[in-house]
Parts: sequence; structure tokens; C-alpha cells
Amino acid sequence: MMLRVWTDRQLAGHLDRHGSRGTTFVYAPKTAAARAVSITMPVRTASWDTEHGLAPIFDMNLPEGTLRAHLVRSFAKATGTFDDFDLLAVVGRTQVGRVRYSAAEAELTEDVPFQSIDEFCTRNAVANCSPICSTSLPSIRGSPASSQRS
Repeated sequence: MMLRVWTDRQLAGHLDRHGSRGTTFVYAPKTAAARAVSITMPVRTASWDTEHGLAPIFDMNLPEGTLRAHLVRSFAKATGTFDDFDLLAVVGRTQVGRVRYSAAEAELTEDVPFQSIDEFCTRNAVANCSPICSTSLPSIRGSPASSQRS
């Protein structure tokens, strides 16, 4: 599964798996320098490869604490494996800030319905929001970070 990476609501590039445990990011053709995902990853034609996990700019967009533990537990049960790339696919389009993510075929939309973290944690997370089990990305909102967007 590949992810589209958006900056300032415009396509910036694509993030995909690289090797057995890493990821690679490549900018879309003609991406303006001002739309770089990070000052440490300027726009260039060569890909940005990370041997293990995600590059720091993408890793910092992952949830932490109880929400992360709950998501990992829920999805790992359904899929057998669930890593940081999969977690970014789940929470990517609900990010606060200029960098967001969508499925490879999906456009970035703002139609993310509100869902409180309490409601989310009391439901079966896999049934509600698995991009692995369905074709759309989930709606996970209600955490302190996501409530700042409203």
C-alpha cells in the first residue's frame, strides 16, 4: 500500500515501503521547493530512503500513548502485523498541520467526521476504521491534537 503525502493541501509526493522494514519517499514531479515536507528533506528528484521505519517528519505524525497502544493492539489482531507505516495510513488524513496523508488513489478531503476518543476506544477499532480491511481511510478525531483543527 502506497500513501500520498500532501503539503498545504497539494500533492507533494508518495511514501511507500522500502526493503523489509524501511520506507521511501519521493517527491511528485514539479513539486515547488516551498512545499517540501521538511527542511531536512528538500525537494529533489532522488528518493528519500529510510532503512528502518519512517523518516522523522513522518514518524512525528503518529499518535502516542494510550491511543497508539489501542490502535496497534486492535489492528494487529485483525491483520497479524501492524507497523508504523500501517498506523500512518490509519491516522494520516486527520493530521493537524501542513503535512497530511491519503491512500494512493485517494484525493485529500476535509470530510472527516468528528469522533471522540472515548467513543473510539469503546468500539471495535478494526470494524470502524481499517484501511487494511476496507478501501477508505478512517476518521479518528477527538484527541487533543485533532481538536485544535476545529
